[in-house]
Amino acid sequence: MEVILDTNFIISCIKKRIDFISQLEEQGFSIRVPLEVFHELKDLRNNVSHADKGAIDVALDMFSSKKVKKIKLGHNKVDVGLIEKGKKGIHIATLDREIKRLIPNVVVIFDAQSRVGVA
Repeated sequence: MEVILDTNFIISCIKKRIDFISQLEEQGFSIRVPLEVFHELKDLRNNVSHADKGAIDVALDMFSSKKVKKIKLGHNKVDVGLIEKGKKGIHIATLDREIKRLIPNVVVIFDAQSRVGVA
């Protein structure tokens, strides 16, 4: 099973200190990070709070050192690409309400338990 990570999901997990990579792998997911998300993280880095900037730095370091497969969505807008992939049955890890409303296979953060999983 594949799961594609969205920018907001990554930042939120890191800020909440959730080991989302290990948790997703334990649940049988192969993690994919779109190149467009990398670009989004780099672009956001200069226009966010100090806490978000730190989370983005951790994410960029984590994904460059971990064996996480990078993919290309093929869209200028990340959300459009994620929705298309989600409609094809791939799990999408996101916090975005619109994306969650439009696709069947969503991975979310369960705050009370500090874990991630299928909604």
